[in-house]
Amino acid sequence: MDADADTDPFGSVELLQGLSAPRRQRLIEQANRVRYRAGEWLFREGDSADCAYIVQAGRIEIVSEGTQREVLRTIKRGGIVGELALLRRTARSASARAIRDCELLELSREDFEQMILEDNRFALSLCRLMSAQLAEHRTPATNQAPPRTVAIIALDDDLLVDEAADRLAQALASAGETAILRADGARDLADHAALIDRAEANSRWVILAATGGPADPWTRACLAEADRIVALSRGRPNGQWLEHPTALHGCELLILGRSVPESMLDVILPHAVQTLADESATRRSLALSARRLNGRAVGIVFSGGGARAFAHLGVVEELRAAGVQIDRVAGASMGALVAAVLAREMDDHAIYETFRHNFVEQHPSRDYTLPVFSLIRGRKTLHLLEETFGRTRIEQLPLRFFCVSADLNGRSLVVHRIGLLRDALFASLAIPGVFPPIPTQEGRLLVDGGVLDNLPVETMARDGEGPVIAVDVTGSLAWRPRQTGRPSLWRARARALISGQHGELPSLAETILLTLTVGGRDTVLAARRHADLVLTPAVERSGLLEWGQLPKMREAGRESVRRLLESDPEALKRFL
Repeated sequence: MDADADTDPFGSVELLQGLSAPRRQRLIEQANRVRYRAGEWLFREGDSADCAYIVQAGRIEIVSEGTQREVLRTIKRGGIVGELALLRRTARSASARAIRDCELLELSREDFEQMILEDNRFALSLCRLMSAQLAEHRTPATNQAPPRTVAIIALDDDLLVDEAADRLAQALASAGETAILRADGARDLADHAALIDRAEANSRWVILAATGGPADPWTRACLAEADRIVALSRGRPNGQWLEHPTALHGCELLILGRSVPESMLDVILPHAVQTLADESATRRSLALSARRLNGRAVGIVFSGGGARAFAHLGVVEELRAAGVQIDRVAGASMGALVAAVLAREMDDHAIYETFRHNFVEQHPSRDYTLPVFSLIRGRKTLHLLEETFGRTRIEQLPLRFFCVSADLNGRSLVVHRIGLLRDALFASLAIPGVFPPIPTQEGRLLVDGGVLDNLPVETMARDGEGPVIAVDVTGSLAWRPRQTGRPSLWRARARALISGQHGELPSLAETILLTLTVGGRDTVLAARRHADLVLTPAVERSGLLEWGQLPKMREAGRESVRRLLESDPEALKRFL
């Protein structure tokens, strides 16, 4: 953190407009101005409260640090941070972290209380601001409006962003007024902020185009003010970005080429990456970005469920036949595998044949080993993933994709958006006890994502990029005997000898799968509340590892969509 960074006036800060002119001038002259880099913590939950902050530039996120970190709200320019603990004279109830490079006005407890006592207009402005923040906090994250201000940043010295900005603006134009702002010689951060404010007041979307390095004033303003950062590179960024990458953390990285150096990803730490091999891919990506910004990008999330997840195939076929354009896909466990095949934009027949070959013919669950680490070695499954996806990386997929796994060491959900597709899928499929866990260089121990979230709808819906369809086969995961009639005498004796039971039992792998679904039942029910449409194919009569039930499960998925449209012909209207 750098203190006393600038002498910029804080005239653009909404909260300070409530102060009388003399008091405001005195505050500006005496203010303790501080700067935090992206990723730095202002304070942590439980810390003593001795000051509050007014955000002059950048973004601060308020984080609850319980068993799993949760972002409560994001505060932008003009907002106040840490005031509740000062008013209540208590310890910090949540943590605050800079998610962009930030410039702040630090208010001591004495200054803060003095302003409230001396100036009623400041107290009124504070009440209004706190009420707005409270309303925002009570609004579910999935209901947040899509981003309005987007910064397109060129990371390479010889790369221009004008064409990309123009194309994005053209794609957005049909849904509202769009302004493009470029560096115009404004003198300082306050001037840049005022320019952006005027554009936001008059336009539905504002696109900020910047080609300077991280020290360039206009680029700094774009990074601080944007709701979303899109960074463009050919994989050869200016060295200054690699020396000071924190401003780009969490950005969307578009690579104009077929690959991206992993060392670059490790430094920039983007939220998502996509490689654009040619001009056609670039145009398509920008068109998708426009749909996402407009909240019209249709997403679909597939649950895990063993062989019953084959029902997802039929759902996709019927949705496509109804005219639904799917832009984003995600899943857990077997649902992740369906999402990955769909993200490659294979046609219905090719998808079906992929699963028929890999599961009905190859039967990957027949890969038994001594039960020291797991029931199944996983080599057969890994071979099938390598055969199907090869060295394809997630960032090379035409559709936006993620899958989830669970980190046993960190007891946290891991969202895979970058890296080798086969590795992400193998982790998401690694049922504890059935497959061996996957250790990583970072010290994680990854297993099936269904352990923590077997229907990751909330993760997709959180971005507010469009309606989300959830396909859930977990609610019906109940085991039932499948044999009819009396079993043969030798089978009955063998069962009694091994298990001590005379009736039919699920296999050990099925028992483990069922145990996972019982533990995740509440999570799935909660996740379904974040979806705009939930489909639940009737898959009760299929075993969890009965790969031969592919045709039957596919038809069950088809039937779930047909039933929906018969009962409500307009059910898919918002997805078209």
